Amino acid sequence: MVRKLFRRRNQLLLIVASGMLHGGAVWAADGITQDPSDTDDEGFTVLSNATNVTHWGLGAGVGLGESPYKGYGSKVTPIPLIYFDDKWVHALGTTLDLKIGKWSSVLFTLRAQYSLDGYTGADAPILNGMQNRKGAFWLGPALAWHTGYGTLSGDVLTGGNKGQKANIGFAKALEYGSFSFEPHIGAEWLSSKYVDYYYGVRSSEVRADRPAYTGKASYNVSVGAKLDYRFTRKQLVTFDVGVKHLSSGITDSPLVGKRYIPEVRLAYIYEFK
Repeated sequence: MVRKLFRRRNQLLLIVASGMLHGGAVWAADGITQDPSDTDDEGFTVLSNATNVTHWGLGAGVGLGESPYKGYGSKVTPIPLIYFDDKWVHALGTTLDLKIGKWSSVLFTLRAQYSLDGYTGADAPILNGMQNRKGAFWLGPALAWHTGYGTLSGDVLTGGNKGQKANIGFAKALEYGSFSFEPHIGAEWLSSKYVDYYYGVRSSEVRADRPAYTGKASYNVSVGAKLDYRFTRKQLVTFDVGVKHLSSGITDSPLVGKRYIPEVRLAYIYEFK
């Protein structure tokens, strides 16, 4: 049971983790930090020349979300949060960013991420007899562009035989004393190899109610809003609610029974330094 809770929906962890802390700096949606006084610099600046300031913290949360697979139902997922940041590295959850530099208000990193996507045949009746699908390490570049209108962030990652994926998102935080309200919108591209691995049905897996299916590249869109409350300088509670729309490359799969995936997340984090 514990393994199943942690196996599914690590996206909840990644979304909750992004942009949660801001002790004296602006924390981008992809975990890249920036001092607001540096936003007017011109030309490319290597971040190794920056003053080293270390932040770290611990926290925990819970996520409630739907699985797209038929019969899988809702999942309540515990979310451990371990956070570290200095001028070289940003680490949170299953994501590690190696900081490279910035061009004016655009920040660049190299990203390593472990995804817990996947399933076993015991997770739902429609998956009985399917070969297990496993998680993967994802590597690639990431960036965040800070403007007065909000932050535009994105990454392009590859996972070996699991294919490729890319994300782009926009968020704007509105401050009201100790509260922060942040609407966000995002788009996700998944390669045909990715969709085929996680949603395809191989010839050896075919049965009467599960025809063969070869995955096609897909574009998913998500919208939502996050509410933060900082009740001390070091303590933050965040509540995030959103919904994702799956495109036909995924929903055409005989394994999938949902087009809209709602997600709710609640988390607490304490910044020690």
